[in-house]
Amino acid sequence: MGSHLDTVATGGKFDGPLGVIGALEVMRSLKEQGIKTRAPIVLINWTNEEGARFFPLLGSSIVYAGRSTVQEAHAAASNDASELTMGSELKKIGYVGDGPNTFEEFPISAHFEIHCEQSTDLEKAGKPVGWVEGWQGMTWYDVWFEGEDGHANTYPMYGRRDALTGASKLICELEKLAYEKNGASTVTGIHSRPWGACNIQSKTKVTFCLMHKEAEGLEAMGKAAMERVKSIASLHGLEVKTDRTVHLLPGNFWPEAIDCVRRACGDKGIGSRTGTGHDSTMTTLLCPTAMVFARAKDGVSHSPKEWTSKEDCAESALVLGKAVLNFDDYMKQKATKA
Repeated sequence: MGSHLDTVATGGKFDGPLGVIGALEVMRSLKEQGIKTRAPIVLINWTNEEGARFFPLLGSSIVYAGRSTVQEAHAAASNDASELTMGSELKKIGYVGDGPNTFEEFPISAHFEIHCEQSTDLEKAGKPVGWVEGWQGMTWYDVWFEGEDGHANTYPMYGRRDALTGASKLICELEKLAYEKNGASTVTGIHSRPWGACNIQSKTKVTFCLMHKEAEGLEAMGKAAMERVKSIASLHGLEVKTDRTVHLLPGNFWPEAIDCVRRACGDKGIGSRTGTGHDSTMTTLLCPTAMVFARAKDGVSHSPKEWTSKEDCAESALVLGKAVLNFDDYMKQKATKA
């Protein structure tokens, strides 16, 4: 079982912590009731899932899944464009560990995670919990435009190589692109230099993500976005560099794990899909994985208004515990047949 404790700058105390605290409650309950499982139970608090301060997101689970390394995770740059890295800040507070950090070093049989829904499917259906069948596709890009320094007041408008102007046009194009391709797009960060009141912006970095329910749609959006980046750079005489930092095609969790959650929900739950990435979208690359959704008021997330009732939190923890025991029984039966 696992989730994360980190959050985003705008808050939300259920996204992540509910999964860790709920799993901790399951462990406490199993111990109190003297329930013995075939496989040992482990609770993982995944580091830097949100990528709020250091990018990329899913910072530790991508290492666990073999899609990155500990060294790359420690080198993750601060989103405020400072020289700080995740590794330097972990060292500062004495939190640099020595592993294990990968599936090869610490294999698990399955992974289950509670998460607040971040949508309104459960609320509309009047259900406190749900099983997550899969996720939509998501891609993150970094784009750097580089132009030319100049005086903001004295340079003629014609012929300026303004990196921020190029970035602003890209931002507008990304919104158009989402509607054209029946997907979604969000600009999640922008850094521009040099600071000051009288400078043409010569260096601008834009970070954005594209989302689509279909793999073909996601790929088409990515291709179109890069074409528009090149066109804008050419129009404004800008140099440009791009990096696709995260690419997650739409997919489904493991049927046997989903079934364990579905049976644990019973009549109190419905099937749903997640619109974003989780640590579970990394563990599912390695082992049976499924998620438990807890009803979220108005579907609000990444906001101080994020809310899941005490009763729904408790129900999601109960479902998590039953799902884990269901999977433990599944492994027993599988071993017996073998």
